Amino acid sequence: MKKNLKMLIALVLIFITFSGSALATDVNSLNEKGEQIKNEAEQANSELEQVQSELSSTMLELQTIDQKINDHEIETMQLKYKMDNLESSIIELEEELKNAQINFDKQQKLLEERLIAIYEAGETRFLDVLLQSKSLSDFISNVYLISEIIKYDNELLESVELEKISIETRKKTLESQQEQLKEARNSSEETEIMLANLKTVKNKYVSQLTLKEQELQTTIEQYNNEIKEIESEILRLTYLNMDSDYSGGIMAWPAPGYTTITSPFGMRLHPIFKVQRFHSGVDIGVPTGGRIIAANDGVVIKTTYTDAYGYMVMIDHGGGIITVYAHASEIVAELGQEVKKGDTVIKAGSTGWSTGPHLHFEVRVNGECVDPMTFLLKQN
Repeated sequence: MKKNLKMLIALVLIFITFSGSALATDVNSLNEKGEQIKNEAEQANSELEQVQSELSSTMLELQTIDQKINDHEIETMQLKYKMDNLESSIIELEEELKNAQINFDKQQKLLEERLIAIYEAGETRFLDVLLQSKSLSDFISNVYLISEIIKYDNELLESVELEKISIETRKKTLESQQEQLKEARNSSEETEIMLANLKTVKNKYVSQLTLKEQELQTTIEQYNNEIKEIESEILRLTYLNMDSDYSGGIMAWPAPGYTTITSPFGMRLHPIFKVQRFHSGVDIGVPTGGRIIAANDGVVIKTTYTDAYGYMVMIDHGGGIITVYAHASEIVAELGQEVKKGDTVIKAGSTGWSTGPHLHFEVRVNGECVDPMTFLLKQN
């Protein structure tokens, strides 16, 4: 029904762009084309429904469990990198705090010594020093000396106060990170328990599959393992470059001249396995060899080939934001290259797990996939 509605809207839009005699001439051909599209859509839906009906309820339920397992395993990886990052940060912060305390103690001691010296000077005042000057040059020298002493005392006092504030800030940051680490560990333990339970349930369902479904499940497992390896690498690279700032601005459309989204972000019926799977990016229909550009300024942090993504490129844009360009026929950008928005990074293809030439485009924020459309310019 939704596809029929979209087709109808498309026909209306085409209809209103024509005028006069041109409209009358093309109406019949448009109707014929619309009817053809409608028939093709109905046939595709029928084929998908047939594939779904051939899968047992056990297999369908198994895919739901698989998706939950994948989600929890990705969450486990995210928590692991977060904990590693927090532990490293805590160690650095503890060292900084230790050095700051040593410096504070030294400054505090100096200040105490100055206060004692001033106290022991008794009734002696700076004015007395000035009055004892024997000449104008001597007077000027004493004025300069006194001003330097006052300046030194003020700077020493200010330094002690600033160091004290710095220590308090570091302590609060340290306490906050220690609390975050504690929460992450608790979440990790809970996730591990849920994973163990889900895998037990999964094994029960696997044992009930038909031979054909077991073969399909084995293929899906291979695909899942590929995806998990990619997820792990993205997380590793993300946390490696967390300190940089995002290059900024709205991202450019990565496939100039090609605007058809063949598969959006989110849950979908997988085009190869014919089961419900989460789609971590958007697929844009692009012919083999089509130019694919960097969506924003950044650094190429990965160029590789995987069975799932085929030839792929990852670009770090700073601030924990990474873009992924997959299923390429050719990689153009080089590892470590600084790219500008609009630079060619790959040429479109159909490598890896793919049913035809297209671009699979992802946006990751701190390792988590988000809908790329929220970052992209509107298509022309």
